[in-house]
Amino acid sequence: MAKIKLVVFDMDGTLLRPRSCWAYIHEHFGTDNSEMLEKYIKHKINDQEFVKSDISLWQQKSDKKVDEKYINSILDEIKPIEGAEKLVTQLHKKGIETVFLTGGIQFLADKWAKKWNMKKALGNELIDGDNGHLIAKINASGHAKGPVMEKLLKEMNLEQENVAAVGDTVVDVPMFERAGLSIAVNTDKEEVFGKADYHHNGKLIELAKIITNWQ
Repeated sequence: MAKIKLVVFDMDGTLLRPRSCWAYIHEHFGTDNSEMLEKYIKHKINDQEFVKSDISLWQQKSDKKVDEKYINSILDEIKPIEGAEKLVTQLHKKGIETVFLTGGIQFLADKWAKKWNMKKALGNELIDGDNGHLIAKINASGHAKGPVMEKLLKEMNLEQENVAAVGDTVVDVPMFERAGLSIAVNTDKEEVFGKADYHHNGKLIELAKIITNWQ
């Protein structure tokens, strides 16, 4: 029986194609949030301020109202990385549960988690507020994946040694630190793969063997 009971996946750039679903929306509108992104990375603004500035940029560039339905229609264009579904299916066949823990958008995480029969999806909500304009509900801050993962493991009554974490950026390192097995994928950043047990740039399905054989 596999030692690993749960795999916590990042979403964007790990199992889905774009490095960031937020950036994908910016590409759709032709907007640039690099200035605010730098401030966010340096902790000069919080998640709510960051998302509020994104929404403002999108609305300025759009000739129609930017609401939840519109944003979700853009997110529906996003496709998985080749082999993602096979990997998740193979893990489930081995009795290993899977979860998304992402700084991405909840609608997208829910969509693919449902398609792939994943246990849970933890992301950030972009929803219509009472006035009909988009608002954000932050459940998985890019600055705080560690505490969210700790809460998840406690809820699922799992020990660190029975959990694997798979991610592709520096914000996934706190997940790595709380997992018995950590795997960096689709990255050439040493600050990411240097913190992981494995650095994998091959086919995603190959991770199934690594995870199920981990002792």
